[in-house]
Amino acid sequence: MQSEVFGPVLVVLPFESDDQAIALANDTPYGLAASAWTRDIYRTLRATTQSRAGVVWVNDHIPIVREMPHGGYKQSGYGKDMSRYSFDDYTIVKHVMFDRTSVAAKPWRRTVFTLPA
Repeated sequence: MQSEVFGPVLVVLPFESDDQAIALANDTPYGLAASAWTRDIYRTLRATTQSRAGVVWVNDHIPIVREMPHGGYKQSGYGKDMSRYSFDDYTIVKHVMFDRTSVAAKPWRRTVFTLPA
């Protein structure tokens, strides 16, 4: 349960509460994928929100679609493969803004950069 095994392995653990189940699932340095099996949509929404895995399937396991990113959290992999999100690994975003008015004094700067009296 604490290793990232790439093979046909199933771990089943009993749990007393949803909090304990989520804590058990997140208690690993890895987070590639997770599955939640239930009929209760509210429990599933909570589990998928609090799960620290890159992919979470509900009542299924392993379907991967090209429109969605595939990649893990924590020490599971690097980046997000097989989607437009994979370009983020090759992109550095920079914000550059030009004021082309040639006006040095702007009235709004006083409201932002002046300390109140």
